[in-house]
Amino acid sequence: MNHSQPRVAALTVYPLKSAAGIAVDVLPLDSRGAIGDRRWLLVDGEGHAITARECHALLHIVPRFATADRNGALLLDAPRHSTLSVVVPDADAAVRRVTVWDDDIDALDVGDEAADWCSTVIGRACRMVRLDDQASRPLKRKYAGPLAHEQRQVAFTDGAPLLVLGFPSVDALNTRLLEQGAVDVLDPRRFRANVWLRGLAPHEEDSWARVQIGDVDLGMGSLCTRCVLTTVNPDSLEQGVEPLRAFAQYRRTEDGVVFGVNATHAAPGVISVGDTVEVQAGR
Repeated sequence: MNHSQPRVAALTVYPLKSAAGIAVDVLPLDSRGAIGDRRWLLVDGEGHAITARECHALLHIVPRFATADRNGALLLDAPRHSTLSVVVPDADAAVRRVTVWDDDIDALDVGDEAADWCSTVIGRACRMVRLDDQASRPLKRKYAGPLAHEQRQVAFTDGAPLLVLGFPSVDALNTRLLEQGAVDVLDPRRFRANVWLRGLAPHEEDSWARVQIGDVDLGMGSLCTRCVLTTVNPDSLEQGVEPLRAFAQYRRTEDGVVFGVNATHAAPGVISVGDTVEVQAGR
């Protein structure tokens, strides 16, 4: 089947883990991933990450960057709440050891005002933290594809610096659901990719090992295993059974159901909407 050359159709950055994303035209990358992406986090009293998997209200927190470089203050909005402004904690802020999946990471506490605001919005006690720039969270080999993973660090993402997904994969899922009697299609926001592509076949991204997007060399790592968060409507916060039920029919692997690809960039650079995707190697 012939397809036009794959291109970047959209880009999304997620400053606060599990909150709403921000659509952007360019995605500058530092050593950890997209600049400003998942550098902020909510944690419980034991320091464990709170995500929208168990706390759907996080999806209604809408972040905005307060600085052009995406590395500074953050503005947060939520329904029926005034805007919260949070600044990057200074060097004498309380250090909290936080846990994201299997990793323990140093983070800086953002303060009581942010904690109170976030606790009210999500309906449970929490603290807001920001990644300590000096913190160590090593990149795991499986996310780097053919690239070297040693001496690489990541932020509060689930593990990979970037998530790549083709809109045709989402379209194919929705076609399947409609054929099975679904009334509504699923919003792509459920899948929380950073780099969204057009001009490729459904799931073609799964077959790549290494690609060049703009000036960025990407190693395509493991396929992204999917969890219950994909079943939550980001607007109504209602939870259903799709797409996990559909994925179990046609996207099942020994690791779980998969959709999209975890990716690692070889070096800092910039990905822009409209960039072409040059496939350097397949799996």
